[in-house]
Amino acid sequence: MTGVLKATLMSAGLLAVMSLGTSVAKAAPVTFSTSGTFTCAGCAGSGTNSVTFLGGMGNAVMITFTGLGSTSLNTPTGSSFGNFQIFVSGSGAIVVSGTFALTITQTVPIAGSDSFSATFSGTFNASNAGAGTVNFTVTSVSIGGVTYSLSTCLPLHLVPPASNNGITTVQGQIETAG
Repeated sequence: MTGVLKATLMSAGLLAVMSLGTSVAKAAPVTFSTSGTFTCAGCAGSGTNSVTFLGGMGNAVMITFTGLGSTSLNTPTGSSFGNFQIFVSGSGAIVVSGTFALTITQTVPIAGSDSFSATFSGTFNASNAGAGTVNFTVTSVSIGGVTYSLSTCLPLHLVPPASNNGITTVQGQIETAG
């Protein structure tokens, strides 16, 4: 009886170790970075990661996107893809609008890049009132067997400087195929 119990326990232990090994093997390393580019008419900085909308009497709204530098993670996992930040000067309201591209540049496991497309709009003023939205029209991209998906509530709501220093984070999920 002891021999049967010992063999059963050994088999169960071996099965547990193999299962753990299998689950660890599913985790795959990925290395990527992110960047963002705004395009807008009537703004300063179109084609960069920071745009400024000017109004009369010294009123201005600046929207900046700060992407991630080289980031290495094991998938599947959640991750920030970067932050929008709003800066306001003056006292009047400024209307903002344009397009935005969030680019993922992957170096591991396979080099490549792809972008999430979006439109943005909103109204902000220096009394910290107002808000904006970023509407992503593409919510998932794949690069070399790795899928990057936005997990942020969509549309993404941009906050004024009085809320979280004007910072809104873009959250995502990263998974590998198979």
